[in-house]
Amino acid sequence: MLDIYETANRGKRTNWFLPATLLVAAGLFLSACASLSKDECLVADWYQIGVTDGANGKTLSQMAAHRKACAKVGVTPDAGAYSQGRVVGLQSFCTAERGYQQGERGYSYGGVCPPHLEPVFMQGYLAGTQVYKTKQEIRRLEIELRNIRTEIADVRKKLDKGVIVDKSGNPHQISRYERDGMYERLLFLGREEGRLEGEILTLRRTL
Repeated sequence: MLDIYETANRGKRTNWFLPATLLVAAGLFLSACASLSKDECLVADWYQIGVTDGANGKTLSQMAAHRKACAKVGVTPDAGAYSQGRVVGLQSFCTAERGYQQGERGYSYGGVCPPHLEPVFMQGYLAGTQVYKTKQEIRRLEIELRNIRTEIADVRKKLDKGVIVDKSGNPHQISRYERDGMYERLLFLGREEGRLEGEILTLRRTL
């Protein structure tokens, strides 16, 4: 899945990874807060705020959030400076690498990239999204596999003891009929265990 952009950027992976990581961290910080604090509004550099928001893929609705936050201290954002900065910031967001990161983390895409950059971003985003979905499917299958192995262990334990508890909570010796049914259940669970192991292995090979 990484082939889409790795071959073109193999030599410069370390050049973008750290800044991109910092930008994602900054984006998570901004998204965790309503917008800007009162102190930030009072000393705001609206061009730089626009750069930061653009670099983190924020939509224009973020400007409205800033306006609402800063209205509390009587500060009106400089929309022109913010928009100019955001356009600059989007240049670093709308890349195949950042698209891949967004998709791999399961993040949504707000359609923020300009037309001439969106195809490149989406190429990475779709590849990353596929990896995310594959990992999610692996996790689902692993949970199913653990449940089956737990049931297998439980059935074997009952067979070893020769005793089961009925619906009323009363223990009794396993009958021949019940034992045959439990062995059939073990055969079925064993087949399911093998199937799930195979599916998980196949999916892991695609990553």
